[in-house]
Amino acid sequence: MLTDILLVLTVAYSIKIVIFAIAAFRAHYPFDASHKPTVSLIVAARNEENNIRHCLDSIIKLSYPSQLLEVVIVDDQSTDSTARLVLDYCQSHPHVKLVAATPGTGSLRGKTNAVDQGIKASSGEILMFTDADCVVPTRWIEETAKYYRDPSVGVVAGFTQLRSQNWFEAIQALDWFVLFSVAAATVRLRYPVTAVGNNLSVRRMAYEKVGGYQKIPFSVTEDYALFHAITHHTEFRARFPLDRSTLVQSEPCRNWKELFRQKKRWFTGGKGMDIKSLLIFTIPYGLNLALLANLVWTPSPILVAAFLTKSSVDLVLSLPSVITFKQWRLLPHFLIFEIYYIWYVLFFPLVAVVGKDLVWKERTFGN
Repeated sequence: MLTDILLVLTVAYSIKIVIFAIAAFRAHYPFDASHKPTVSLIVAARNEENNIRHCLDSIIKLSYPSQLLEVVIVDDQSTDSTARLVLDYCQSHPHVKLVAATPGTGSLRGKTNAVDQGIKASSGEILMFTDADCVVPTRWIEETAKYYRDPSVGVVAGFTQLRSQNWFEAIQALDWFVLFSVAAATVRLRYPVTAVGNNLSVRRMAYEKVGGYQKIPFSVTEDYALFHAITHHTEFRARFPLDRSTLVQSEPCRNWKELFRQKKRWFTGGKGMDIKSLLIFTIPYGLNLALLANLVWTPSPILVAAFLTKSSVDLVLSLPSVITFKQWRLLPHFLIFEIYYIWYVLFFPLVAVVGKDLVWKERTFGN
């Protein structure tokens, strides 16, 4: 019985992942490179003294016309030298300004509150977001803005690559590529699920249409909450292009404790997903559970075949990113990634449901 279930789930999973991989490879959209709207780039920073310089160095090198670009760095009540470092850049770059976030209440808590105050202090037609531990490419603004020529587009997301120097960082990088491929594929299939806030933009009109963060229910994954609100509650459409020119670089978690907290935050935020979005993750979870059950109770050659089949299609799902961004060096780490991937897909939904309060950026949020 367990073996039969494993076989059915393996086939269903394989078909689904191959479809996603094809859709991710085809995540290309019409654009107008001459389209130059006004843009507000917003970065919320909390205790980022070790990262903010690299982020700002990349921002001041952006090639977008300075008269069309404003940069708003929000100091999210940092207790280190983040604000002072940002002020140094503000003095020499007039289009960069610092906003000191004040405490928020209700839906406006944590990073959501900081981002909301940054938006209120901005005026651009397009709102772009990245994180303080990210480095953006020189043409990031125009290569993202070109998709907004179509007035029906309300959200444009992009891929993010984690820097990796060892196996621990490499499996995180592969994890992000696989997850971003799924996100891009669901948008391409007109079934948008999520996006990540370190490479995200929205049309201000779309943001205002949903009432802004004041009207969006609070979530520890504020990027998902905003993406979902716009794509599910307005007529605006999303774009998630597989585009080398918009690839953002970010930092991996430094240790298992940081990684645990990151995954717990993601899965906790995912509890707010609608039923249609949750269904996308039902088959992967079921297959991982079947693999574990067969390993414990009925180990057989079929179990090995199912694991190798799953690993193969997961590898295919990583290829849109690996090929487009030329990250072949990650592939030798794929087997250990696959074991890690199975483990956390099984483990973290349970942590999100029954775990204790979430700690993120030295703040505690109720689970």
